[in-house]
Amino acid sequence: MQVALRMWSIFAGMARIALNARLLIPGRLEGIGWFTHALYQRIVAAHPEHEFLLLFDRAPGAEFQYGMNATSRRLLPPARRPFLVDAWMDFAVPWALRSWGADAFVSTDGFLSRRTRVPQLSVMHDLNFEHHPEWLPERDARHYRARFREFSALAARLATVSRYSQQDIHATYGVPLDRIDVVPNAPSGHFRPLSDAEQQGARNRWNLGNPYHCFVGSLHPRKNIPGLLRAHAAYRKAGGTSDLLVVGAPMWGELPAEWRGVEGVQWLGRLGAESLEEVVAGADSLVYLPYFEGFGIPLVEAMAAGVPVVASNATSLPEVLGGAEAGLVDADDAEAAAQILIRLETDRAFHADRRAAGLLRARDFSWDRSAERFWESIERILP
Repeated sequence: MQVALRMWSIFAGMARIALNARLLIPGRLEGIGWFTHALYQRIVAAHPEHEFLLLFDRAPGAEFQYGMNATSRRLLPPARRPFLVDAWMDFAVPWALRSWGADAFVSTDGFLSRRTRVPQLSVMHDLNFEHHPEWLPERDARHYRARFREFSALAARLATVSRYSQQDIHATYGVPLDRIDVVPNAPSGHFRPLSDAEQQGARNRWNLGNPYHCFVGSLHPRKNIPGLLRAHAAYRKAGGTSDLLVVGAPMWGELPAEWRGVEGVQWLGRLGAESLEEVVAGADSLVYLPYFEGFGIPLVEAMAAGVPVVASNATSLPEVLGGAEAGLVDADDAEAAAQILIRLETDRAFHADRRAAGLLRARDFSWDRSAERFWESIERILP
């Protein structure tokens, strides 16, 4: 049956492409989930000549029904722990690929099946777990480190989100650079500059009418939240008047007690798309000081909204900012970050210049162009 399906696909000029949709979770899309959603919906719409099968580990959400040429299938077990991810990938996925007659399997969360001969494309966003396993629960770090090295050899092709990560995968796993494609993240088209009146409206809704700078991201050790708080404190000590709004939820556990009640800091938790867009666009600046990023999507979202960026000079961030930042600092240099924030507040010509530079840089990132690159990667693994 599988051979007959493959022969028909080749004869008809049609491919059957299975897509890992495990991180397409209704109302809870995170960074990789947004990447997955943005690209899957575009490639399905752009290629009606092919068939797509989205493989979920829970009930599919209606917002992920992308077209008449795409169907969804739920596979058990729910893959939320390392041993269940292995079971899902190594038993449920091969069965689905075989029964459907898939020509290729695409996985945007990096995980692959070790029990199929179908060509596979793995998107590895970054290798933070290789360099800093202490940032993850021990069980998860051990699982990532064991599996991703194996997947790097198993994949017919790899993709990642920045040249930094491309070089890191090459150096860490020995994968030739010409087997690793770069498919950048991009801001949604809803991030845009606000008028003065709209910005004041955002301040009214989110910070009692007062100006603020913001941070967006999961409250994960690599995001350097203590460094962010130190930078804000140094800024306020130097005479700064804006508050800090933190958008994001802890990856594990609850907000640490020592972070609660810090003067001039609001913890907004995870926000929906519309609220996030307004909070970012209403900010006077984005402060983003992580130790490690494969890309750093809040940077391009802020730039697209006309919000200047103060960022750490770590890993991929200088590449993504492309010189359009208000300043790059060492992640632990709170005083340097504070001085840039003070300059943005007091030198409005500098603020306007960095705003214009960011808007120009944001045009270099587009989900449509990234979807074209993603499709080129997929085409390279089709039989």
